[in-house]
Amino acid sequence: MGTAQTAKTGTAVQPRSGEAPAMLYLVYFIYFFCGLTQCFEGVFLPEFKEFFHLTYQQQMYTVFAKNIPFLAAVLLGSYLVRIGYKTCLAMAMTLYALGTFLLIAGLQAAHYEIVLLAFFLIGTGFTSQMVAGNPLLSLLGPPQSSSSRQNLGNALGAVAQIIAPATVSLIIPAVAVSASQKLPYMQALFATLAIILLCVAVAVMLFGAKGSAEFLKPDSRQNMTPRTNIWSNSRVVFGFIVIFLVLGVEASLFSFFRNFLEHPSIAGLTSTQSQRLFTLYFALFALGRLLASWIQKRIKPSLHIAVHLIVASICLVVAILAKGILAIVAVTLIGFFVSIFFPTLFAIATENIGELIGQASGLLTLGFLGCAILPVLQGRLADSFGLQRSYFLGLLVYPIALLYVMKLRKPQQSSKPA
Repeated sequence: MGTAQTAKTGTAVQPRSGEAPAMLYLVYFIYFFCGLTQCFEGVFLPEFKEFFHLTYQQQMYTVFAKNIPFLAAVLLGSYLVRIGYKTCLAMAMTLYALGTFLLIAGLQAAHYEIVLLAFFLIGTGFTSQMVAGNPLLSLLGPPQSSSSRQNLGNALGAVAQIIAPATVSLIIPAVAVSASQKLPYMQALFATLAIILLCVAVAVMLFGAKGSAEFLKPDSRQNMTPRTNIWSNSRVVFGFIVIFLVLGVEASLFSFFRNFLEHPSIAGLTSTQSQRLFTLYFALFALGRLLASWIQKRIKPSLHIAVHLIVASICLVVAILAKGILAIVAVTLIGFFVSIFFPTLFAIATENIGELIGQASGLLTLGFLGCAILPVLQGRLADSFGLQRSYFLGLLVYPIALLYVMKLRKPQQSSKPA
């Protein structure tokens, strides 16, 4: 028969031999290249601030524009079965490309509004990618290693983010100091990325046409749980709230990293020095996820993430109070500990979710809306109380996440057979 063979193991779909690895490799590549693209665009936030003469809060409007499309995540997740994974992924790559092309136009015309529209399109592509990609990472293998695959897939995006800052330091000569001097190099880089993204979109469609189109749609026979509304599942709903908060703090750490290090009263580094440390930040970020993909096969993901939440809180305290080298170490090292939050929380929240995986993915992906709201809030706090004190926001969030994780651990421990 021409259709893919499927078997139910927890919530995993077992496709024909050779089909699952090919699909998994495609998803991994998309995570890698989209991570590369987003970092190339995000690493230039200080240049956007200088070029358009922005305040910290106005600088964060780019982050807001990129993440506000996650409002549509729930709707997209509800229709994922009809749309299909292949269409969602191809649409994501196309939107990424269009937004990247529009960035060039915005910089050329010197209109910040066009740049914000460009980030909105990029964010719409990111929403489509996450709604379709995360369920695939969960489904393409046994359920007990779902968290491991989530961390590995998202780690590839972090690995790409190591490459991006390092590449920027090679592409842009040291003599190009001001944003205007860097502009031609930025536009050439964005044009290259946009062309490659369009090629990836075509490749996704061709991939589906060569034998995997059947598997790229969610299997309608997968029915582990009764058909209910996702809003009645407290595990997923509270998971969404926690993801909203921790991702918002993570986006602030990413967005303000160079501002923090270059601030005269905190570390006073040059832009070249901060870019190099940005590379180290993402190296630690990627290392955290790569190690998690191995560690979480051996210990409970809930225990692993609890340890990371505690240490990340300690790093934030040091970043708020310290100056110089100690502040640099704290704000850089925290990248290792925050790296596992989203993939691990997604796997925990969707454990044994069955046919609700599409709806759950849409709701949990909506948590990326925190990346739109919390950085703007921290930008306002930075303008009012100082950049360093604004990091106090994370200390309000991480205890909430820790309570959620520990609450989920208790039923698991008490339900073990004697």
